[in-house]
Amino acid sequence: MSLFDKIFGRNKASKEIAACEGALEKRPNDTMILKKLGDLYLKAENFRNASEIYVRLGETYSDKGFYPKAIALYKQAIKINPTWEGPYEKLAELYQVQGFSREAATQYVKLSEMLEKNGDSVEATMYMQKAAELDPAITQVSKKVHSFKVKDKAMTDPIPRTAPKAEVERTDFYDLTKELDRQLEKELEGFSIDENFDDTVDTTGVESVFKAIQENASKEGKDDPLFQYNMGLAYRETGLLDEATEAFKKVLGTGEKLYDAYVMLGVTFRERGLFHESLDSLRQAVTLEEATKDMKVGILYEIAQTYKALGDNSNALTIFREIQKDRKDFKDVELEIIRLAGGG
Repeated sequence: MSLFDKIFGRNKASKEIAACEGALEKRPNDTMILKKLGDLYLKAENFRNASEIYVRLGETYSDKGFYPKAIALYKQAIKINPTWEGPYEKLAELYQVQGFSREAATQYVKLSEMLEKNGDSVEATMYMQKAAELDPAITQVSKKVHSFKVKDKAMTDPIPRTAPKAEVERTDFYDLTKELDRQLEKELEGFSIDENFDDTVDTTGVESVFKAIQENASKEGKDDPLFQYNMGLAYRETGLLDEATEAFKKVLGTGEKLYDAYVMLGVTFRERGLFHESLDSLRQAVTLEEATKDMKVGILYEIAQTYKALGDNSNALTIFREIQKDRKDFKDVELEIIRLAGGG
């Protein structure tokens, strides 16, 4: 890398980071901004901040019930900052929530060993106790618990309960998330977690899980537009974009939830690289009578993102600027304008 690139490349990265940090202050739970900021920190080799952002993003996905994504993000945080205890505990708690006791115990053992090495024997013992309670079969754990030289109080204190599983919004007709969890537990019986930190792919057999869900839902109204819409969302979140596309098309075929289905179909088309199809679907959403002004702003934002993905930065920039006139703080429009205008 030339000296010019080092100096001016760094200045550009700093501007992007500052803009993204400003946007995140306004929308602290925006997953898209969190992901961008984490990637920018990582690119700038700010590993500490990058790992903290990835953990924060993992917590957001975990709260929404998207556990495979959360696990991948916690592992990424560990990979780039292996001496930080935070993601080990988050990963252990998430494994425990899903019923993977042995995997949770393994993370607690790692955390305990790190704390012991750093001289914090009391905390180390607490986490080793957690590991022993989760998986008494690991004889190594039991031996290490008794090998620590700490006060008796540390050995007798009750173990803090792990965070309860996030509540997921219920529906009147079909609890999709509950069914997903039930099917995943069945599919993952005896499943061993791959500790390779480079593996961020969900290997939990989601295709067979969804197939089982659809078969079991035959008596629950699988042709219901809301069910199909939720299935489309779930497919998309797990990377099954073709299946998501078909689910959203089925919703449109019922004549209900047209706005939501058109928008998500447009987004999914874009993620598949089908940009013109994406624009067609999003434009259909704009023409709907049910689309309010706020809804149309959201659609325009997605249209701009599709133009950007298509490489048509001129149209994307024009639309982002139109949005900014009415809704200055809408999502990351300010950041997008800076980047597309060449100011970041």
